[in-house]
Amino acid sequence: MNISFGMITKEITSAEPLDEFLDNAKRYGHEIYSVVIAHSGAANPDAIREIEERVPVHLVKINEADEMCSALEEIGMSKEAIKTLVTCEHLNDSGLVGYGKNRNNVLMKAMLTGSDILIFVDTDVYPKLLVETVNGVVKQEIDFIGEHMKYLSMDSVMITTSDYSGYYIIPPMNFGGMGQLFKGLQKDNVCDFLQAGMEHHCFVPANYPDRKPFTTNKILGGNVAMKLSIFEHVLPFFSSVYEVDGDKYLTRGEDTLLGLELERSKTLNCMDIDLRIFHNTYGHYPQIPDVITDEDIKNRFYYACMGWIGRNPFLNWISKRDVKEMHQMQRKALEVGAPAVAKYLNDDRFLKLPEALDASYEHLDTMIEQYHAMSKSWKEFIAKYKNWRDEYESAHYESLSTGRVRQRHLHDESSQGTEWARP
Repeated sequence: MNISFGMITKEITSAEPLDEFLDNAKRYGHEIYSVVIAHSGAANPDAIREIEERVPVHLVKINEADEMCSALEEIGMSKEAIKTLVTCEHLNDSGLVGYGKNRNNVLMKAMLTGSDILIFVDTDVYPKLLVETVNGVVKQEIDFIGEHMKYLSMDSVMITTSDYSGYYIIPPMNFGGMGQLFKGLQKDNVCDFLQAGMEHHCFVPANYPDRKPFTTNKILGGNVAMKLSIFEHVLPFFSSVYEVDGDKYLTRGEDTLLGLELERSKTLNCMDIDLRIFHNTYGHYPQIPDVITDEDIKNRFYYACMGWIGRNPFLNWISKRDVKEMHQMQRKALEVGAPAVAKYLNDDRFLKLPEALDASYEHLDTMIEQYHAMSKSWKEFIAKYKNWRDEYESAHYESLSTGRVRQRHLHDESSQGTEWARP
């Protein structure tokens, strides 16, 4: 099987952490077929060259993916469907690209270039575990690909994933009204952990060596391996961009849809392999995060809150909850929680949270339309892709996985070359 790494990022500044994942794969005897990166900003040519010296690299630059668009048109897709899946209308005015669109561009590129297994890693994760020992926390290297493939080799397992070790994505905090804040953010389950966080600083260790894998529908986009054939049966990632007071925000939870698709399936399984790789959440591990004094951490938490608020209406709608009732309950909670966290962090931006909640529910109809458009376009892509793949394999008497297709240019999406007539 052809195993590729996938990554999404705004800018490609260095080879890290892909170089560490490639080192890890080599150390344990795994051959990597390619690296696929979706980005919307600049790409450091030295960083690309460093990776390319080891493995083929495919770049997809959002809104400049002319080779990708041409390839999709060549296999028979309509320009409307291509535009839905590939281009981002918000990029030019806001600089934002939805997480779902980013990941789906990587998926399509990997499929068109002959990958069988795609492993997504984020820009701030590493193939090590943070393990608590009697001598303190140590970094334990593991056979990252081998552990994922151990479970993917099972016929019924189509996706493997796991959480992270390191500091949790919500930094340590404790204040009156915190329960109402997280109730309004639809993150009620984190409160007990956060209240104890003043002792453990919201540090999450890895379970090692006694791991406990289990079936799940919770997918973590920075630590997930997928048989790409699964996307012939389920819809991929999905998220949106919504507006509050003239500013645009990314909705989080792009893997929510995929998780629900798997939950409804009786034959397609996802395993949490309990392989909590190191997440350098705030970029300065092992320094303890301080959300009150560190503006970067405060900003990260603010945008996370806005992202959860943006996600929740769609999550509630697709989960068949009473959307109006959820909106009323969450707004009542945020009317208490928002001023409480704004006072605790001395940051008036958090006072916007109830307004953001209203905006996100007003955006729900648009998000549902986007979901249906994505669903229709993805099904068209899969139908055209399967037909094209079958024709290729019949003509060449070999599997598409030989990787001889779409290898003309390793830097596929450079700014040079023929311009595709965008719809």
